[in-house]
Amino acid sequence: MSYITGKGDRRVERLGIKIEMFTKPFKIKSQTQLKGSDRKKLRAELSKMYPSLTAEDVNKLVPSKEDVTLIKMYCHRGESVNVYQVQKDPMFFMIEREKEIYPTVYMLWKYPNLLHTFTTQDPVIDVLVGGADLMLPGIVVKGQLGPTAYGKFEKGLPAAVNTLENKAPQAVGITAQSSMDMYMSARRGKGITILQVYRDHLWELGSKSPPPAMGPAFSEPVPESAENIGTKGEEADVSDPANESGTNSPLELADGVEEIKLTDGQSPDSDPGVDLGSQQEEEAAQISGPEAMDKLLVHCFLKAWKTSAKKVEVPILTSNFYRLHMVPACPDGASLDIKKSSYKKLTKFLNEMAKQEIIQVKEFPKGVENITAVNWAHDDLKSFVVDMEETTVKQVTNSGARTFNPPQIEEVYQVSGDTLQFYKANGLCKGDVLVTGEVRQVVTNYIKKKGLQKEGDRKVNLDPLLHEAVVNRKEGYKEQLRWDEIFSRMLGKMAPAIRITRPGLNPIIRKGKLEPIEISVAKRSGNKKVTLIYNANIYGIDEAEFAHQIQVGVAASTSVGPAEHKPQGTTQVLVQGNQVAFVSKLLLETYHIPRKYIRGMELAAKGKKK
Repeated sequence: MSYITGKGDRRVERLGIKIEMFTKPFKIKSQTQLKGSDRKKLRAELSKMYPSLTAEDVNKLVPSKEDVTLIKMYCHRGESVNVYQVQKDPMFFMIEREKEIYPTVYMLWKYPNLLHTFTTQDPVIDVLVGGADLMLPGIVVKGQLGPTAYGKFEKGLPAAVNTLENKAPQAVGITAQSSMDMYMSARRGKGITILQVYRDHLWELGSKSPPPAMGPAFSEPVPESAENIGTKGEEADVSDPANESGTNSPLELADGVEEIKLTDGQSPDSDPGVDLGSQQEEEAAQISGPEAMDKLLVHCFLKAWKTSAKKVEVPILTSNFYRLHMVPACPDGASLDIKKSSYKKLTKFLNEMAKQEIIQVKEFPKGVENITAVNWAHDDLKSFVVDMEETTVKQVTNSGARTFNPPQIEEVYQVSGDTLQFYKANGLCKGDVLVTGEVRQVVTNYIKKKGLQKEGDRKVNLDPLLHEAVVNRKEGYKEQLRWDEIFSRMLGKMAPAIRITRPGLNPIIRKGKLEPIEISVAKRSGNKKVTLIYNANIYGIDEAEFAHQIQVGVAASTSVGPAEHKPQGTTQVLVQGNQVAFVSKLLLETYHIPRKYIRGMELAAKGKKK
């Protein structure tokens, strides 16, 4: 399930520090029944926000024949919220200024796997009802604490909270940090900003049903000594001064609940104070503050030499090495910031690496630093192991450019027309798309299931559904067809389309043929030539960044604006001079766009004859 991660930070900032809106009574402004058109829009919004929900799920959540009420209310802090109530239970709500839909616990009890879920101790839920957010020490981590201990996500991801005793979600919120930031923060700070929780006033608006019993959150038993941690404020964290003084506010309790490691090696009789006290403090001291960024810098430095910089030619500018190799080597959810490290400047960091004899750095010409050699036999480089799962998407870079994730482009066929009834019988719906191999598989399974081919006969008998799908009406009745005829006819009856899949986004289906990236050369006043590029945005290319790359690469002025003599909404990238050769190379080698989706490469300027 994916969300637009770019909105995460802004969403958290706008919602504020404390946003549990239903801990206190709210004021209802109006209640209205949703019309059919409004229900259709709501279903579309749910499908867009939560793509893991099937069409059947969405129809059950927003039924056509049952009461669906829109309740507009003001919360105690003045927030304007729209709550959608189905029958008696509020199923989801929308914060007016955010325009994004969040599920309630009632909805999550029906679809418990809808959101990324965090686990905490059962007593912490009482603290959350009081208005506290879930702090990192209160999150139970299964196994060893590592970069992926909390999962892989960005800041601002909608999330659920359950308990060790019951995996049914009991709170809804958004992540206050990315997964990598949670790991790097040494289990300190806020983990989940709570929006709604079991037993708050929004829950009381519904049927007030308790969470269903879904069994424990983890299949492995929790050590008895660990279960008791955090059940009482004074036992939550003996090193917490607030606990020593006897004060236990809801926020302090949520902050004080110790994180639990469920490791196979921990016995029920082990002392949690040893495992979760001094050991955690020692680990926290190792990775907190500027030292955390120092550790990340070294990690990315070594990883760069073992991956993208493995075959780089030296000397290389230190700034280019950092931008083109170290930054792309950064794990998902983390970001390099040299100013937050103890080095403060890249020069000091690389000089430290030079002192350790991993690299050699020289200044030539004056004021320009270059990496001139790499010691591949150094123990740190030899022992470093690359974790390929740290960065989930292969990222391609160009000099001075941001990272680009190449799209996956597939030719597909859409269920429509005469083939609809055949595919419905095979569990598919109108608009579903299939690649050629999937079409062949569906047809083959259907013929075998129905027994339409006799042994020794090369032809297939056509039943009514298959006949309707592959035979034109003008042809009349056909009793049999060959296998290859059935496949070719089936593909011919389906609507051709293109599926464009970009990492982190829902696939885009474009009917008909995909418009290629078009490169053309035109003349302007004074017989000057310009290069024009169209349709780059269809393939996920940032046209402004693309224009900047060309500007740097060919030292020519560029601009991005509306295209002339093209359909409305089409934009163009304009470059001074005939730069077709450079643009073609950029699209092929940096952006990895297949050659068949680029038109106009033959217009490249030909070299002068000697």
